[in-house]
Amino acid sequence: MQLLRVIMPRGKGSEFMKILKDDGAMGITCFYGYGSATSAILNALHTDRIRKEIVMAIMDEEKSKKILDDIKEKLRQTNTAIAFTSPLDYKGEDELNIEYVAMYVIVDRQEGQKAVKIAQDNGAKGATLVHGRGAGRQQKSILLNMNIEPEKDIVIMLVKKELMGPIKNAIYEEMNLEDENKGIIYSLPVMEVRGLIEQNN
Repeated sequence: MQLLRVIMPRGKGSEFMKILKDDGAMGITCFYGYGSATSAILNALHTDRIRKEIVMAIMDEEKSKKILDDIKEKLRQTNTAIAFTSPLDYKGEDELNIEYVAMYVIVDRQEGQKAVKIAQDNGAKGATLVHGRGAGRQQKSILLNMNIEPEKDIVIMLVKKELMGPIKNAIYEEMNLEDENKGIIYSLPVMEVRGLIEQNN
């Protein structure tokens, strides 16, 4: 089984979800986030956040190529949209011949932009920021008999494999992630990519 993620400008998610559903993808979900590009691009746009939608789905490995081919033209038309897949059953036992990895950084709310900046300083071209809530037992507080879960930032980055180590180490050290409850970093191998602007540019 493969996990597909499609990141696109806000308002395009329904079109992609229909294609995925028609092609037999399962567990299709869409949520909102914000994209961050390099400083030069952001300065030209006079903004530091670009509204995004993230569509996620699960699909059989044999269907993945057809699904990716079916959305390839839609990705080209949409502009700045990317799609990528990762194996759900990968346990790190084999060295995969891959070019990209998907990195995830989960930190406290308002810390995500710092992680993005550190990543960009170390070679990442962009990232998508999603807001969520944590459920760690020791992080909850009680107010008027209600559990209050801390808000979190989730940063999703597609980076070249050779950049993963420097980016991970820089974020880990500069954000003190060795301290308890400060955040986590993990990565997934990326098997297929569509719509990606070359990161060497």
